[in-house]
Amino acid sequence: MSSSVIDIASDPALASAFAAARSICRRHAKSFYFASFFLPKTKRNAAYAVYAFCRMIDDAIDQDDDAIESASSTASCGSCGGLEARLSLFQDRLDEIYLGKLELPNAEFRSETQHALFAFSRTVERYEIPREYFIDLAHGCRMDLTVRRYATWQSLEKYCYHVAGVVGLIMSCVFGLRNSGASEQAVAMGNAMQLTNILRDVKEDWQRGRIYLPLEDLARFGYSETDLSRGVVNDAFCRLMKFEVARARQLYREGSRGLCWLADDGSRLTASAMAVIYSGILDAIERQHYDVFHKRAHLTTGQKLRRLPASWRLAKREDGAPMPRVF
Repeated sequence: MSSSVIDIASDPALASAFAAARSICRRHAKSFYFASFFLPKTKRNAAYAVYAFCRMIDDAIDQDDDAIESASSTASCGSCGGLEARLSLFQDRLDEIYLGKLELPNAEFRSETQHALFAFSRTVERYEIPREYFIDLAHGCRMDLTVRRYATWQSLEKYCYHVAGVVGLIMSCVFGLRNSGASEQAVAMGNAMQLTNILRDVKEDWQRGRIYLPLEDLARFGYSETDLSRGVVNDAFCRLMKFEVARARQLYREGSRGLCWLADDGSRLTASAMAVIYSGILDAIERQHYDVFHKRAHLTTGQKLRRLPASWRLAKREDGAPMPRVF
């Protein structure tokens, strides 16, 4: 870890930068924002900055040709309309950050995304987050635009790594992972959360022309794409969803084995709370009898609060101790 210290108290530009990152996180990552209050302030700010940049990657590649370009004061690339051009532009910005060559307007003239980009640049320096992780994440965002079906769980698992498992690795740098062997658990935790998203968002993904449920699983349980297009909730769909929910819970259990290697300064509790709260979406899906077509599965603030004792039990587990029954 770099010895540099991020002191926002004495630097108004840094204070504005991390405030912008916090605002982005608060709007778009409510579960993480809820859990983040257990973190020490410095790590909390760093986590916000990382999330804000991850959000910018997704927006720039999936939605907005100018999202990354507007975060920099350099001239437009001239042709930002194509996917490959946007990916190249993103990589240029990432190179500038890691080489310490990012140019931005003076702090008082920066947009929210420019402030967040400055916060991110200081964060990756302070926590020595490998550049390759963000390249992997960008590849996952690209897959969202180029891959519409996944034939097997193995192919979907690869996608989950690129859009979420790698985020587990990124956050482990901020949280302070004390055992490099636990990186596999960090990936499993990210994959568990992404699979949870997939199960919650079956309807929305279909409307965008995408099916993330492995086609081999649809075939195994006798549920067709036609059924999915009509929002059919029959015995076949319930058995399919029950199978996928069990797979997600197993990933949460695998990922949780590595939580004991995170720093015990609130980082471990934050990661535990994220796991327990996010896995609660699976409970919500079950309470709806697997009908994710007519109601979006979610947890209320009260339901999140009621899961905190389980989070605390998970965070207190030591290496080699039995896993609490929280999933």
